Amino acid sequence: MLKKIFRSQKSGQAAFLLMIASVLSYAAGLLRDRTLANTFGATKFTDAYNASFLIPDFLFNLFIAGALSVAFIPIFASYLKTDEKEADKIASTIITFGTLLLGGLGIIFFFLMPYLVPHIFTNLDASNHEMIITMTRILLISPILFSISNALGSILITHKHFLAYALSGFVYNIGIIIGIVLFNEQFGIYSAAIGAIIGAVLHLGIRLLNIFTVDYKFQPQLSLKHAGIRKIFKLMIPKTIQLISWQVVLWVYTITAYKLEEGSVAAFNYARNLQSFPVSLFGIAFATAIFPFLSDHAHSQDTKRFSDDFQMSLEKILFFVIPASLGMLLLHKEILTIILFGGVFDEAALNLTASVLFIFILSIPIESMIHLFARAFYAYKNTLMPMIFALIATVFNIGFCVFFAERIGIQAVSMAFLGSTIIQLVLLGIFLAKHLGEFKIKDFIIKLMQIGIAATAMSLAVIYIPQFISISFLTLQIIRVIVGTSIYLALALIFKCKELTFFSDIFKKITTKNRV
Repeated sequence: MLKKIFRSQKSGQAAFLLMIASVLSYAAGLLRDRTLANTFGATKFTDAYNASFLIPDFLFNLFIAGALSVAFIPIFASYLKTDEKEADKIASTIITFGTLLLGGLGIIFFFLMPYLVPHIFTNLDASNHEMIITMTRILLISPILFSISNALGSILITHKHFLAYALSGFVYNIGIIIGIVLFNEQFGIYSAAIGAIIGAVLHLGIRLLNIFTVDYKFQPQLSLKHAGIRKIFKLMIPKTIQLISWQVVLWVYTITAYKLEEGSVAAFNYARNLQSFPVSLFGIAFATAIFPFLSDHAHSQDTKRFSDDFQMSLEKILFFVIPASLGMLLLHKEILTIILFGGVFDEAALNLTASVLFIFILSIPIESMIHLFARAFYAYKNTLMPMIFALIATVFNIGFCVFFAERIGIQAVSMAFLGSTIIQLVLLGIFLAKHLGEFKIKDFIIKLMQIGIAATAMSLAVIYIPQFISISFLTLQIIRVIVGTSIYLALALIFKCKELTFFSDIFKKITTKNRV
C-alpha cells in the first residue's frame, strides 16, 4: 500500500507534485501566520518568537543543510548506480554524524543561552530576553529532528520519490497551528514554539513512512574516512559558508529590526513568508524536480540534454512567477488584509507589513531563477562559485541594511534583499553560460515577449476592474484574480505557450498509469 502511495516520479510529475504540495504547504503557512497574527499581532511577542529561530537555524545550516542540499545527492546518486551497500553506508554515516553533532551542540547552546541573548539583543529588557531564551531552548530540539528528516528527504529525492518530501512542509505548518490552538491559553507565545516542535516531528514522520518504500535501511555508523563522505564534506564546505552567510544576514535583519518600531521583526517575517510562496511554488519546485536529472546529464557529460532541461525549467519558472509577481504587486495590501488583518493585527501592523512586502515582491522572479541557476552549478559538483557569489551579495546586503535602516526604516531590509538577489543572479548567469552551449536564445527571447504581453494585459484588467464593479471587498478581489488569470491564460493559449500543456500532460500520464 505504501509503495503505491509513495511511488517514484519523472521530472514533470515531480514538479507538478511539488507545486501541489507547495500550495498545500503555503495554505497551511498562511493559516499559521493568520493564527499567529490574530493571536499575538505584530508585537514584542511575535518579535521574540521570530528571533528565537536564529540560533537553531544557524546550527541546522552549519552542517545538515549544506551537506544535503547540494553535496549529498550527486555523490549518493553516483554510488547508488555502482554499489548500493556503499551508498547506504554513506547515507547512514551522514544521519548518525549529523544527529550526534547537532545533539551535542544543542546541549551546549541550551546552557549558553542566558549569556548569549543579552549580548546579541543589547537594547531589550529582561522580559524580552527571557522570552527569547526560553523559546530558543525549546526550538533547539528542531535541528536534530530536521537533520534526520532532511537526510531522509535527500535519499528519497535521489530515488525520485517526491511525495513525502513535498508534503513535509505542509505537516510542519499544521504542527505550529496545533501548538498555538491547543496551548495558547496555557503557555501564551511559547505555544508557537511548542507547535514548531510538533511540526518538526510530523516533518520527520511522513518521510519515515516514505523511506520504507525505497531500498534503504539505516544502520548507525560513522565511516568518516569513507571516500564518498570525504567528497561530501569537501563539497559541503562552500555551501555551508554560503548558508551561514545567509544566517548572518538574518541576524543583521533581526537585530536591526529590533532597533526600529515594535513589530518590525514580525512585519519582516510575515512579508517574507508571503513573498516566498510563489518562489517555492514555482522556482524551488521546478529546480528541485529537475536537479537529479541535471546531475545525471552532468555526470554523463550530455551538454545538449543539460541545456534543454535547464531552458525548459527556466521558461516554466518565468511563465508562472512573472504574472504571480505582478498580481501580488498590484494586490499586496488586499492580500494582507484578507490573510492577516483582524484580532491583534491592526491597521498599523497592516501598513507596516505592506510596505515591506511591496519591495520583497520585486525579488520573486529573481530569487526563483537563483534556485535553478545554483542547482545547475551543483549538478557539476561545483559549490564554490555559488558560495563566492553569495558572499559578494551578502556584503552588499549587510552594508545596505546597516547603513540605511535607521534612515529608511524596516523597508531597508527588503531593499537590501532585492539588491543582493540581483547581484547574485547576474554573477551566476555570467559563469553558468559555458555549460549552456545549446541554450536557444532566440526561443527564450520570444518566450519572454509572450509572457510580458500576457502579463501586461492581465495587470491592466486587475487595475481597472474596481472602477466598473461595486461589490464586497473579498468578492471583488476574487473577481480581479479570476479575470486577470483568465486573460493571461487566454493570451498564452493564443501564443501557443507549451507551458499550458504542463498540467494536462501530467494529468494524462497519471490517469493513463492508473488505468494500466
